[in-house]
Amino acid sequence: MLDFVTAFIQAFAPIVALILFCLPIIAIWRAYKNSDQYKNPKEYRTKGSTGERLAYLQLVNDYGVPEKQILRNVYIPTKRGTTEIDLLVISKKGILIFECKNYSGNVYGDGNRDKWIQYLGNTKNYFLSPVVQNKYHVAQLKEYFKDIKDLPVIPFVVTTGNANWKLKNIKPEDNVMYWTGVRFGDVYNSLEDSAIMKANINKIYGALKKFERPDEEVKKAHIESLKRHK
Repeated sequence: MLDFVTAFIQAFAPIVALILFCLPIIAIWRAYKNSDQYKNPKEYRTKGSTGERLAYLQLVNDYGVPEKQILRNVYIPTKRGTTEIDLLVISKKGILIFECKNYSGNVYGDGNRDKWIQYLGNTKNYFLSPVVQNKYHVAQLKEYFKDIKDLPVIPFVVTTGNANWKLKNIKPEDNVMYWTGVRFGDVYNSLEDSAIMKANINKIYGALKKFERPDEEVKKAHIESLKRHK
């Protein structure tokens, strides 16, 4: 009997080993098939779009922001062309704008300087401060809705990716999230409901919705405008 059991174990041991080897792979594949990245691959084509998608999902899943209140890649008309806002939430407390940065490496930034620096190994890249970008976006939104006095526009900078952010001179109202422990929910809950938004929310939504994710011609013109004004 013992010889039979031993022979049985020896015969089926490779099969058992194969099953044990395959189970984690199957679990990983199932998880991937159920993931947002599998279902919406176009959202993950670039590092930038990936960061924006992750910020969008966090707003929806972690903070309960209704999807219909979120607009993405909104191209606001300006005097020199357009300016693009990564994410925009139209809420009862104001227009919330998000500049998303999905970076790796070491990032050095100063709230008083226009240019920040990213180090990837020995490579150094300069980029426009997201705080400065948001200030420009706030100004352009208020200019676009200049008939609405005292329109509340609240900026946020979302840092995703695995970068080590080394920042200084960041003001609380700049709302640079996560690296300082700032959380969107805490900031949002601290804001008062706006009578201005209550009176104009449908008008604002209708005006901005048409600028969300425009066609390639608008995007191309936006890029050309950026090159001209560097």
